[in-house]
Amino acid sequence: MLANWDGQWYERIATEGYPKAAEAHSANDAWTWQFPPLFPVLARLVMWVTGLGFPVSAVLLNFALGGIATALLYGIYRAAVTTPIAIAGALSVSAFMTAPLLNVAYSEPAALVFLLLTFRGLMARRYALAWLSVLALAFTRPVAAPLALVFAAHWWTCWRSRSTLRPTKATHFWLAVCTVTSLLSPFLWSVIAAAWLRDAQAVTRTNGPISGSARAASMMSSFDFGWFARAHDQAGWQGVVLLVLAVAVGVGAPVAAARRLGLPLELQIWGVSYIVFVLLVTPVTPGVMRYLLLAAPLLAAVPMWTLTWTRRGLGVTAFMMITAVALWSQWFWIRYVYILDPGPALVPWSP
Repeated sequence: MLANWDGQWYERIATEGYPKAAEAHSANDAWTWQFPPLFPVLARLVMWVTGLGFPVSAVLLNFALGGIATALLYGIYRAAVTTPIAIAGALSVSAFMTAPLLNVAYSEPAALVFLLLTFRGLMARRYALAWLSVLALAFTRPVAAPLALVFAAHWWTCWRSRSTLRPTKATHFWLAVCTVTSLLSPFLWSVIAAAWLRDAQAVTRTNGPISGSARAASMMSSFDFGWFARAHDQAGWQGVVLLVLAVAVGVGAPVAAARRLGLPLELQIWGVSYIVFVLLVTPVTPGVMRYLLLAAPLLAAVPMWTLTWTRRGLGVTAFMMITAVALWSQWFWIRYVYILDPGPALVPWSP
C-alpha cells in the first residue's frame, strides 16, 4: 500500500531505470517517462545506503523530507508571527487532507521542500538558491510554472523599493533567469526524455499520444480549461460562475488571513496562482486534493489566524475544531480514495 499508485512507477524507475526506445514494448514501459527522475533517484540512494527495499526506503526518505519541509515552513512563518503561532502553522500542514502523502512513495514531499527552499531564497534575496530550487522542482513535479508570477511580483517589489534598497544588475539577471526557468519548467523533463529516447516518435505512435516522453506536448495540445470547462459542460455559464465564486471564497479566506498575519506576499501569490493553475490543467477527479497539498503553506494561514484572536480561548477552540475536521478528512481520503473500496457505488478514480 505504501508504494501504491504513482509509487509503483517510482519503484520501477528506482529499481530498473527508464527504458530506452527499443525497450519500450508497451504503454506501461513508455509511461514511466512521464515521471521526473529526482524523487526515484533519491529513493535509490536511500536503498543503496540502507540496503532496504523501495517501499521502506521511500517512506523513510519522505518522512525526513516532511520534517525538513516543516522546519522550512516554520522559518518562513516565524519571520512574520510569534514562535507558538509559527509552530502551530508549520505543524498544521501535516493535518491537511492529503498530508498522508508525506509518508508514502509519492514525490510531493520532495516538491514541497524545493518549493519552500525557493521562498527562503527569495526572502533572503539569495536568487541563485531560488533558481536551483526551481530547477530541482522541475525535475520532481511539473508544477513550477505559477512561480513565474511569484518572481514577477518579487521583481516588481524590488523595483518599487529601489529608493531604499537599490536592486543590482545581478538581481535583475537572476530574477529574469528564475522567471524564464519557471515558465519552461513543465517542458524540461519532456525535452530530455525525448532526447534520451531518441526515437520518441516511434514510441508515441506505438503507445499513444500521451506517452510519458510526450506528456507536456500532449497537455498543451489537449488543454481545455480543466475544471472550468467541465463546469460549463455540466451547467453552462452559471456553473462557471459558481465555480469561480467557490474558488474566490476558497482562496480569499486564506489570503485575507495571510495578510492579517503579515505572511510574505510571494507565499500568497503562489497559493492563489497555483490553485488556479491546478484547476485549469487537471481533469475533474479527487486527485485535485493531492495536487493542492503544495498550496497548504497558504491554506494554513486560516487556522494560524484563529490563534491571534483577542478572545484566546475561542481562537484555540476554533483551531482545534479545524484540526479535528482536517484529521477526519485524512481518514476519509485514505479509506475511500487512496485505498480503493470494492463497493460498486464508488468510482475508482486515481488519487
